[in-house]
This record gives sequence, structure tokens and C-alpha cells, in this order.
Amino acid sequence: MARTVSRQAAALTKARERRRALDAARDEHDRRIEQATAEALVALEARSEAEQALAAATAALGETLRTLLAEGVPAERAAGLLELDTAEVRRLMKAADRPSPAAAKPVATLTS
Repeated sequence: MARTVSRQAAALTKARERRRALDAARDEHDRRIEQATAEALVALEARSEAEQALAAATAALGETLRTLLAEGVPAERAAGLLELDTAEVRRLMKAADRPSPAAAKPVATLTS
């Protein structure tokens, strides 16, 4: 009987050790997932900010191009001055006419 109890205790100890090893591996896996998720959330926020900055810069450039054209500078000449294609100058001016999608919807920010 004592031998059975001893085997049972040894088996229980071994089972505990194996469970702890599995728990440690799972905890490390969970930590890597949390780290990658946090990095992705930060990157998404940076991307959103960059998109807003690009939209604002595009609008400002479009308005400045309008000023050049209002001064009688043809689109081809403005393109040459700025080392852009004429099509790009026209695209930028059209983009300045459109409301920016970033201005239409609020951006979620990380808080914690």
C-alpha cells in the first residue's frame, strides 16, 4: 500500500511539473501575442496620423496651386516650377476641392 501511495505522489509531482512547463510556454506565447498586438495598435495610430497629415498637406498644396493659377501661371508652368507632372498638378487641385475623408470621421485613439 505504501508503495502505491509513493507512486501516486511521484506521478502527481511529475504531472504538476509538466503542467507548470505547459503553463510557462502558454504564458510566453500569450506575452508574444500581446506584444505584437500592442505594436500593431501603435502602428495603426501612427498610420492614421500620417494619413491625416497627408490629407492636410495635399489640401494645402492644392490651395497654393490655385493661388499660382489665379496669378495667371498655367498648370504646365506650375508643374515645371514644382517638378511635377501636369496631371499631378490637376489631381492635387481636384483633391483640394474634395473634403478629406479623415475630416469626416473621428479617429479613435489609444487610452489606458
